Amino acid sequence: MSYSGSCLCGAVAYEFDGEPRVAVHCHCSQCRKVTGSTLATWVLLPLEEFRWLKGEQQLKRFASSDRGQRLFCGTCGSTLGSLTERRPNLMHLAAGTLEQAPTFRVAFHTYVASMAPWHEITDALPRFDSEPSARPR
Repeated sequence: MSYSGSCLCGAVAYEFDGEPRVAVHCHCSQCRKVTGSTLATWVLLPLEEFRWLKGEQQLKRFASSDRGQRLFCGTCGSTLGSLTERRPNLMHLAAGTLEQAPTFRVAFHTYVASMAPWHEITDALPRFDSEPSARPR
């Protein structure tokens, strides 16, 4: 199966083959700021299955830490994904940019220790205070 997506203005588009490895809700302050929302939903997929279809020259990168960078459209500012040295072979793709969503279920919540105080998690998914290698709450 192949999936595609783009930024808000359509200047940057991508596609990937296969199903994402995992989908997560991230509650860290950086994800809140980059999305302007309570949390960010990311789908993680192998870089080897991911392709930019157009607008790669419009793509901007922001080093949000010494280990990672955020990818966004230079025209409309849409968050598209992130890359990190912690998982160098995976694209962390912003799920909201998909044209048609894969049939996936979010596996867990991460960085709940820094989640927005106004947000309440109402599902029974596992919760991690930081990286998912930690024990769930």
